Amino acid sequence: MKHCIEGTAIASKRNLLLCLFLLLSAYITQSFGQPEAVIKNYYTEINNKISASLEQGYEGSLYQNQLVINKNGKSWPAVGFYADTINFWYSETPAEVAATEQTLKQSLVKVITSRRIAAHAKASEEYLYKKGVLIFYYSYWAEEGNTWQTRVYFNTKGLAFKSTVKLNEKELSAKELLTIEFKDQKPNVSSILNEAKKYQAVFFKSR
Repeated sequence: MKHCIEGTAIASKRNLLLCLFLLLSAYITQSFGQPEAVIKNYYTEINNKISASLEQGYEGSLYQNQLVINKNGKSWPAVGFYADTINFWYSETPAEVAATEQTLKQSLVKVITSRRIAAHAKASEEYLYKKGVLIFYYSYWAEEGNTWQTRVYFNTKGLAFKSTVKLNEKELSAKELLTIEFKDQKPNVSSILNEAKKYQAVFFKSR
């Protein structure tokens, strides 16, 4: 009888701990949402604001600075035709008008690049920021009939927690990205973060 009581007590404690764990998980999910879903919602929100600003003649809630490289489309040494357009989308609240480096970095919400290389390749990139931190990166590359799409998701501390690579709309597995054929397509998180910071610095100088 004693062993039965002890066994029942242990089972009850386990059930209680399980219930507490499930309640805590539900609370965290409800309070903070799934990181990827939160980023996708924010991505859509910023894109809608950009579309509204374009429709309103750049008079919406977001503003744009644009940097054009090789505007005249002349040939570059060892490259041939090359053109690069970088769009910086940002907000401008009264606090951000103070124009300190920190507030300006936080006002920058998205960088979109569009690049043409020679006659057969084109590429674009998107850097999505929130409160000065990169939270999402997307790249598109088209060359000789093939298309590559790369997505990387970051948490609020700037650490990547998910990435995907698609070749002609087919997602490559982690194993495929380790092969000789595809290893160069694996996202270089360190390089992406460095580029994101570089664009923040360029934006700061443009203001």
